[in-house]
Amino acid sequence: MQILREECPWDRQQTPGSIAPCTLEEAHEVLEAVELAESDGNWEPLKEELGDLLLHIAFYARMAEEQGAFDLQAVFDALVAKMMARHPHVFGEHKLHQADAVLQQWDAIKAKEKPERSSVMDGIPPLPALAYARKVHQRARSIGFDWQQTDEVIEKIREELNEFIHELDIQASKERLNDEFGDLLFALVNLADQLELDAETCLMHTNRKFASRIRRMETLAEQNGTALAELPLKAQQALYQQIKNQHE
Repeated sequence: MQILREECPWDRQQTPGSIAPCTLEEAHEVLEAVELAESDGNWEPLKEELGDLLLHIAFYARMAEEQGAFDLQAVFDALVAKMMARHPHVFGEHKLHQADAVLQQWDAIKAKEKPERSSVMDGIPPLPALAYARKVHQRARSIGFDWQQTDEVIEKIREELNEFIHELDIQASKERLNDEFGDLLFALVNLADQLELDAETCLMHTNRKFASRIRRMETLAEQNGTALAELPLKAQQALYQQIKNQHE
C-alpha cells in the first residue's frame, strides 16, 4: 500500500472519504461470501473478499500514517489490548463458562469504555436499514419495551399490513405509503429477531435465491429457442414454478 500510494496516480489521490463507499461495498461482499461458506461449504469467495476488506484497512492506516496519526501496527496493538481487556475470563483469573455470561460481561465492559449515553438509542452505528432496525428493537427490549410473545408480534404485523392495504385502497400519497410500508418492515424485523433470525441475512439469502432462479429460467428459455423476456408472463411463471419445484 505504501508503494501504491507513492507510485499509482489513482491510489495517491484517494482520501478516507473517497474510499468509504467502496469499503461499505466490500463489507457487504464479505457478508455474501460468508453465506456461501455456510450454505454451500464454498470458502474460496470468503478468502478473496477478506483480502479485499483487508486492503481497505491497510489503505486507511497508510493514509493515517502519512498524516502522522497512526500506522497499521498501532491498529493491531490497540485491537489486541481491547480484546484482552474485554476477555478477563480468558486473560485474567475470573473464569466464565457460559456464552450468555460472556456476552453480558462484554456489554458491561464496553459500556464503561464509551461515553455515558443520554438515551438507550444513542450509539447505534449507521448500519443498513434492516440491521439498524434489529439494533433498535434490541435496545428497546433491553428496557423491557417489547412484545413478550411471538403471536403478539404476528398480530402487530397483521395490523400494519391492514393499515398499508387501507392506504393503498384510498390511493394515499407516496409519503403515507412510505410511512406505512416502513412500519410493516419494522414489525417484520421484530418478528425475525424474536425468532433469533437476522432479517438482513434472510433477505440477502432470498435475493440470491431469486436471482439464481431467474438465471436458470433464462437458460431454460434459451434451450427452447427463445429469450426469457419474449415469453408471456404466464409462461415465465410456469418456468419459475418448474425451477422452484426442482430445488425443493
